[in-house]
Amino acid sequence: MERVQHILLEMMASVLVIYSSVFIPESESDHLKQYVGSITIFAILVTLKDALYFFPDCTPMTTIVLWAASAYTNEDKKTDWYDIACRLFGQGLGYGVVFVLAMANKDVILAESLIATTHNSTLYAGLENVHAVNEGLGTMIECVCVAFATLPLMGVYSATYNNDGDSSARSKLEAAAPSNKQVFYYALSISMIHYAIEQLFKTTMNPLVTVLQYYLRGDSSFIFPVGLQFLGLIVACVYVYIFQPTQRTLKYVNHGNAS
Repeated sequence: MERVQHILLEMMASVLVIYSSVFIPESESDHLKQYVGSITIFAILVTLKDALYFFPDCTPMTTIVLWAASAYTNEDKKTDWYDIACRLFGQGLGYGVVFVLAMANKDVILAESLIATTHNSTLYAGLENVHAVNEGLGTMIECVCVAFATLPLMGVYSATYNNDGDSSARSKLEAAAPSNKQVFYYALSISMIHYAIEQLFKTTMNPLVTVLQYYLRGDSSFIFPVGLQFLGLIVACVYVYIFQPTQRTLKYVNHGNAS
């Protein structure tokens, strides 16, 4: 049942994240419309929980970079591939639901959503090559930020120090639930960096979102930006794997959070 709840949790989170990227009604009286994506991320992290009171990953990019950061590897150095697969499957289900509904409602979305206007934060009007590079850079930066923001919430396995080059953050299934205060600041940080990158680079940082937006606009030139998104993810994973915070660092960070 533990795996089933992760599938369902990730599916619900994925539905919200994907929908927030394609169907934001254009309204002159709505002054928060450009913040919908970031607000959605904040709300998901603060409110959606599993039985261990942990929030979902929401996107495959997050799950993959957390895998690189050892968040799915236990104290015996065994990776929980089944949990990773369940989360990715749930995210894929959520994406599939939104994709089918969005394509069925394509005319309305294009007529009334921000996706069809130049005000859409992730609609890039410049050179496609520049946009693709921006997607790669934005994805890399956001993934690194997510990993290093998440690890301190995991805690450490013991009070003794390991080799300084060895990260000892607990895995997600073994970590104690972070406090509501910790989650609040975490969610605020993630939503802020997402908004900053989205606005600065005009990017989605998510290949699922990119593909759906391109399909809705009848544009098939998404291969290059999606390819660079994955390249950015790979670079982020390498960075996170090599430069994981040590147990000593995590211990002091957690001590500061507790105080």
